[in-house]
Amino acid sequence: MDNFTETYDFLVAIIGSVPFGIIALDLDGEVTMCNELALTHLNIDKTVNGFIEKELLNYISAIPELPEILLKCLDKGRKPFNLSALSPNNRYLNIKGRPVLNGMIISTEDVTKAKEMEMANLTSMLEGQETERRRLAKELHDGIGPLMSTIKLNLDGVKTELSDKLPKAAKKIAAMEELVQTVATDLRSISHALMPSALIDFGLVTALQNLCMKANEIGETSVEFYHSGVKERLQPNMALGLFRITQELLNNAFKYAQAKTIHVQLIQHKDSIMLTVEDDGVGFAPEKLKELVDKGIGLQNIQTRTQTLGGTVNIETQLGQGVMTTIEIPI
Repeated sequence: MDNFTETYDFLVAIIGSVPFGIIALDLDGEVTMCNELALTHLNIDKTVNGFIEKELLNYISAIPELPEILLKCLDKGRKPFNLSALSPNNRYLNIKGRPVLNGMIISTEDVTKAKEMEMANLTSMLEGQETERRRLAKELHDGIGPLMSTIKLNLDGVKTELSDKLPKAAKKIAAMEELVQTVATDLRSISHALMPSALIDFGLVTALQNLCMKANEIGETSVEFYHSGVKERLQPNMALGLFRITQELLNNAFKYAQAKTIHVQLIQHKDSIMLTVEDDGVGFAPEKLKELVDKGIGLQNIQTRTQTLGGTVNIETQLGQGVMTTIEIPI
């Protein structure tokens, strides 16, 4: 008995000193051993001694996904699991479950600092991209744009001078003038895409209306825009993020969906704003979603931008039934 007590005390000392939470369960889901860090992570208001021989399932409702996952694991062969969750005190946790001989070991790790650093890096990366886009847009608008206008004016003058003396040359110059006009128009479109003036001047709703209107002009797919409840200007980073996400989703739909109609909806609720882009195209098998996210830079950009805004992405699809992507951002 003394040897058992010494061994138990030794194990308690070990798990009490490790930098992550540990809870040991028996086959019935009762706690056989734990440390204070695990109780703190899971927001359990108990002392270590007072928590032994309690059923863990009765104490972890603060993290909604965990009870269902744990119950399923205990009932069906104690399969291992990994869960990333947000605790009630807004800490990011990695929670792992691993089967052992007579039960299961649950470990919890607070990765808030690492998550915050990752978010800061993502934000810096996106800010860098937007700074470069603004620089390019300014150069196109203020530098190349006026230069193209000057070239067009000079060509127009030469065409006028030659129209009587050399009509064939005048026709060629007229053709060149049309090409210059086309290039100038394309440059304006690129400049507006890089940094949409409507977003800066009038806000997200007007910018999305313009985006959908221009999308209708360039293809056979009909793009319909609906908005509700967006009464005030959103924060600049949120408005820009939602605009870029919409651009990316429309681009994906045009490339792959083969859709007749795309619906874009922007709805503001009390505590969140929701962007939905839905098409009636070919869709894809749901099990291919992870593969597409891993391979597709567009989908990765959408997830990254949503993540930096603290939001969630939900993609619903079936083969032959189109794709509906919903972005929800807290406000």
